[in-house]
Amino acid sequence: MVDFVRPEDDYFHQTTMTDSPFWNESAWFPFHVPERDLSGFVYMNHRPNMNFSMTGVALWDPSGEEMYDCLYHDWHEFAPLDISAGTTEMFDYTTPNGLTLRCVEPQKTFLMQYDRDGCQFDLRFDATMEVANAGFPDGSEEWGPHHYEQGGRVSGKVWVNGEEIDVDCGSNRDHSWGPRLYRDNPRGDFPWFNDGKGFAVQMYNMGTEPRESDPVVGTTEPAITGWIQKDDKVSNIVSGTRKVVERRPDGVPWKLVIEGTDDLERTVRAEGECKNVLKWVPWARYLQFWSLCEWTLDDGSKQYGEAIEWFPGIQARGFLRSLRTS
Repeated sequence: MVDFVRPEDDYFHQTTMTDSPFWNESAWFPFHVPERDLSGFVYMNHRPNMNFSMTGVALWDPSGEEMYDCLYHDWHEFAPLDISAGTTEMFDYTTPNGLTLRCVEPQKTFLMQYDRDGCQFDLRFDATMEVANAGFPDGSEEWGPHHYEQGGRVSGKVWVNGEEIDVDCGSNRDHSWGPRLYRDNPRGDFPWFNDGKGFAVQMYNMGTEPRESDPVVGTTEPAITGWIQKDDKVSNIVSGTRKVVERRPDGVPWKLVIEGTDDLERTVRAEGECKNVLKWVPWARYLQFWSLCEWTLDDGSKQYGEAIEWFPGIQARGFLRSLRTS
């Protein structure tokens, strides 16, 4: 756990913001309904020096895997943003696509509402731990130099296709800030689970093979950050791995194994089975396979969270095209 991230870090960093046009303040709130194999998110990327935000929501289940045919997807690329008047903040804003965020208490409680095209969200995030994992490690600076994560619980309702769906699940939000310009960030994954009651695991794994010779299949990715929350204690993972043991014919990771040890010498091992996937391409240079994952621990208990594998676009193209020819 870290103690140098302040509640003020849930606001725009105007006093330390550089004049880089690529200064980015981003965050996301994932949620899921396991009994329906349903996933969703609220996502935001603010570019204050460019005076716009990229914000959006998504819902997906096994009925559709693409941004254009999943249950619902709305990514509004150029919402106007003007922070000079002080009326818009990191988690206090409304965009033209019907998304409204409200920060009730920094690093504690957030409200998310959305209403467009007959799809509605009315959700609340409540933290179940302090923030953790401040800062991106070496090799991942392109996402931004400042970062933290926070486990919590999302509750509320979503409405889609005339149906009301209850949401009550563990979640794992994050917030990053600083210049963000994607160039060569390596392939990686962001596996996590959270019972919403005080037991959670998060890892950030990164490929180590050169992009040109990375086989993707059969590799093991080391954990470069992560944490375990258990028995009212949050502790950093000091060693860990993630390995995909089964991919679908289209390359989507479907079964995987994670292992980790934290600095309190607590260990976790879990086998993950993906229940859905969204093939997400919000930025031209990256592909993400975003999946609800059912994690089975060594004691037989099951937890739910996600596996989020990402590729640099040029590497994804080569890998996926090679699968077609083989």
